[in-house]
Amino acid sequence: MIRNSTLVALLGSAALLTACATTLDPAFEAVPVTAAFETPVMASIGDSADDPAIYIGADGNGFIAATDKQAGLYIYSLEGELREFMPIGTLNNVDLREGFSYRGVDHVLLVASNDETNEIAMLLYNPATDSFTRPETPTISTGTLSPYGICLGLSVNKTYHVGLTTKAGIYEQHVISEDDGTLSARKVRTFSTGTKTEGCAFDDRTGMLYIAEEGGGLYRYPASPSGKDGQIVIATAKDYGMKADLEGVTVYEDGANSGYVLVSSQGNNSFAAFNLPDHSFAGRFTLVDGIVDGVSTTDGIAVTSTPTARFPKGFMVVQDDMDETSISEPQKKQNLKIIDWREIEAALQSR
Repeated sequence: MIRNSTLVALLGSAALLTACATTLDPAFEAVPVTAAFETPVMASIGDSADDPAIYIGADGNGFIAATDKQAGLYIYSLEGELREFMPIGTLNNVDLREGFSYRGVDHVLLVASNDETNEIAMLLYNPATDSFTRPETPTISTGTLSPYGICLGLSVNKTYHVGLTTKAGIYEQHVISEDDGTLSARKVRTFSTGTKTEGCAFDDRTGMLYIAEEGGGLYRYPASPSGKDGQIVIATAKDYGMKADLEGVTVYEDGANSGYVLVSSQGNNSFAAFNLPDHSFAGRFTLVDGIVDGVSTTDGIAVTSTPTARFPKGFMVVQDDMDETSISEPQKKQNLKIIDWREIEAALQSR
């Protein structure tokens, strides 16, 4: 028989243990930041916007590319204004690298994943003419692999590597090359990341590859296909106040090897940052209402440290699951928010 006093003590201990288990360490609390501006909503209704990529040239001009997974690719100015829309397929993720030689002329190469057609879609941007074109080979088949996420890296020997993540947890890496206008992909690597993965990013400076397993964690691998494929865990989806799914991954470069790797914690509308090069936890932030509305259940993210006239330390772009202007409509619409890196830096330094 349990006496009342004993029962009360047991219940009190259980409540205390529960409180301790659910109380978040103050060091892991998300710091609020606000966006500087936003893009117009995408035309597609429902789940459409997914993943952005940023290009800024030596002259300070550039663009933001973003996928509409129902219709194609949007191109925005660095001020968030719609520049053009390209109906080139049901694209999920997008990434880019500059300096890709196509017919002897340097271009910015954009690659996007299409897991409905099992293809890599490609686009070229010529900075000299400020124009976009499709290559003669506009898509490359990935065979039986359904590419969910995609990232593009440039190795020290100027080889362009495409990383493909999948819902099945299989990662493939291909080398993209050009021969007289024809683009091709050669598979150089494959391994298992675990379960469903989407976000990935190469750090060309340090030769690292970062992948987010949605319900697992943030991992790093050597970017080189000749390196070991062993998974090194930076953090699990339950660490530092994060909550699954872990989605977009991006790298903020600062010097030769410093900066941050960032991941979107979709389960609690926040973003976690890890210091480079040691991958220690740097802080977590969330985007709240300000000049424009905040974000919820963010998917893709991208960041740049390249200075612009408006953002001397660069900026970050994040997908918003529901723009506030569409809340009263029958179905939601989505867009992108742009954040001054100085706001994020201040949030991380306030911990």
